[in-house]
Amino acid sequence: MRMTRREALRASLAAGAAAQIGCAAPRAVRTPEAGIPLRVLGRTGVPVTILGLGCAWIAKEPMTDTRAIVEAALDCGIGYFDTAPNYVDSEASLGRLLGRDRDAVFLATKLDHIGAKEAEADLRESLKRLRTDRVDLLLLHGVGIPRDWQDVKAIVGPNGALAYLRNAKRQGLTRFTGMTIHPPHAAAMGILDAADDLDVAMPFINALAVAEAGDGLLRRCHKLGMGLAAMKVLGGEGQLAKDYDRAFRYPLSIPGVACALVGATSAAQVRRAAQAAREFRPLSAAEMREAALAAARQVRGGSADYALLRTHFARDAGAAAGDTA
Repeated sequence: MRMTRREALRASLAAGAAAQIGCAAPRAVRTPEAGIPLRVLGRTGVPVTILGLGCAWIAKEPMTDTRAIVEAALDCGIGYFDTAPNYVDSEASLGRLLGRDRDAVFLATKLDHIGAKEAEADLRESLKRLRTDRVDLLLLHGVGIPRDWQDVKAIVGPNGALAYLRNAKRQGLTRFTGMTIHPPHAAAMGILDAADDLDVAMPFINALAVAEAGDGLLRRCHKLGMGLAAMKVLGGEGQLAKDYDRAFRYPLSIPGVACALVGATSAAQVRRAAQAAREFRPLSAAEMREAALAAARQVRGGSADYALLRTHFARDAGAAAGDTA
């Protein structure tokens, strides 16, 4: 008897839970139903597919076939969906389209404000749009973005978003908590100084970003036992997609990284990402060095691609294009 899509996703996650591969080693468990490897997301203990759908783009343009994108993701066995209140109609679209598949996926959304009162309103409206009573992961959105999200004192204060994040977890409105991180990393480091109980970090992770910003943040998060979900895997504007498989493999070859988030504006893009996930194998140490050297050459050469990527990293990417591009 053929499994339904939801049954296949659940079987996939159950198999990963039984395997408990841990976040330290870049290994994964394959399941015959979905075909996408699984990794445990740090201290959450939850197995997730190594490919997550970044939903910043799924409803951005009027002509985008949102249903086709979401259906393709589910059909390909993607079990991690990442959205946010300011991703146009992304949350409402997911709420409408996930339907009975909601419980078969790991669903993440974000808080767009640094104050506790405003953050509470963010989540209340998100849950309505998502048509659910809780999310799996709730993240502070865009730590490091100039002004508000660099104000560590306000974020971690008694009336800050961090306090509400913890309260939402106590109330069962989210299973896990964390933050998305934009360079520079000083604000994220400051939050980690005040909060060692966050479960997940979602920073930029690709050869260019690591070459520019260093890996001190990644090492610290990993040491704390936090799960790492990589964003900007293909670059801020997709520049790294020229060597798609290496771009996808790079972040997942770094210890602690459980999931690489890829945005999509078409079902074909979803299927391309799923192919990379199914065929994933870690980069060797030599291949990692070559990727870093290639990034360094772009830095020294001032290539157009790197200049575009650097510009994108420096601006308010969270508001302009979404974390998961």
